[in-house]
Amino acid sequence: MSKYFAIFLIGAQMFLACASAQKEGGVSSNLESQVRSEIKGIDQQLSDVGQEDKKRSELLLEKAKLLLKIESFKEASLVLKELQNSKEGRNLQHLDHYLGSAYLGINDYDNAIVHFRKSDNVDRDFESVTRKKMWAKAYFEDEKYGQALGVLGRASREKNFEKDLFYYETVVVSFYRIKEYKRCQLVLEEGLQKFPESLVLRETSEKISQILPR
Repeated sequence: MSKYFAIFLIGAQMFLACASAQKEGGVSSNLESQVRSEIKGIDQQLSDVGQEDKKRSELLLEKAKLLLKIESFKEASLVLKELQNSKEGRNLQHLDHYLGSAYLGINDYDNAIVHFRKSDNVDRDFESVTRKKMWAKAYFEDEKYGQALGVLGRASREKNFEKDLFYYETVVVSFYRIKEYKRCQLVLEEGLQKFPESLVLRETSEKISQILPR
């Protein structure tokens, strides 16, 4: 995982700054215990429904969402793939959004990008800002900086979009990587006013100062 995402907050249920498929202690033991108890209850219900029962797909989706909540991304991806391959699951709302989230959590950026793109096409208004940030993150980690900038550019035009630390660090580093130094400098100045403590922004500022004249 790149150091540029030491702080990456995208919402209460989807904290996706993970370095691997394993959790890094970001979920409290109390929350995990509570959620695992809920999942156990869902598993008991699943044992009582048939393979083609619509209720089964609804229960599996609820289970996957709970697994995402506790950052068990690998488990979530397996449940979601089971749903994806089922007759009932294909018609579930938001499935691509959750698949993208799970794939991002296990650093499978290609699949994350595919499903976030699908979600944006068919589910545009659902978690739109959150999706675009995760989508941009997948592009960034896959070193597709131009695409990451494009997604964040569209996201920034939405009413409820907030230019947070993730936004500034991603945009600044992306511009730097594609050698758009003047544009990088403009965003840097704005970002440092809001987040002067950001090591990423400060380090990039030092690099830019050696390239562009003051």
